[in-house]
Amino acid sequence: MAAIFCWFAVILVFACAVLRFMRRKTLACWLLFIFPAALSIGILGDLAHGVAKLGQASYNSDLRTLPYLLGFLGITLLAALRPRWGWLFWIAWVFSAFVCGIVVFLTYFWKVFS
Repeated sequence: MAAIFCWFAVILVFACAVLRFMRRKTLACWLLFIFPAALSIGILGDLAHGVAKLGQASYNSDLRTLPYLLGFLGITLLAALRPRWGWLFWIAWVFSAFVCGIVVFLTYFWKVFS
């Protein structure tokens, strides 16, 4: 499942950049919004299972990550609502690429998830 999400995220981020260069600004901005929305849904789904299923450490980690992820979601939503602000799109895109890099590392190179 992690490998599928990893490929989905990488293709989505690159597709957003290509669409932005092809002057499809609105579509690129809304596609970029999908990535943090999927991450938010995943973390909220984990938190819905509760401490008993996840464990206290994982639950606390998800709680600490959630505000940052919601901030990232807000930035991409603002970029989607203002597609003419190219600088905001590229800030959100760089952050998305950074998060994709972390996801690729965790999926393919960290032995805990392999």
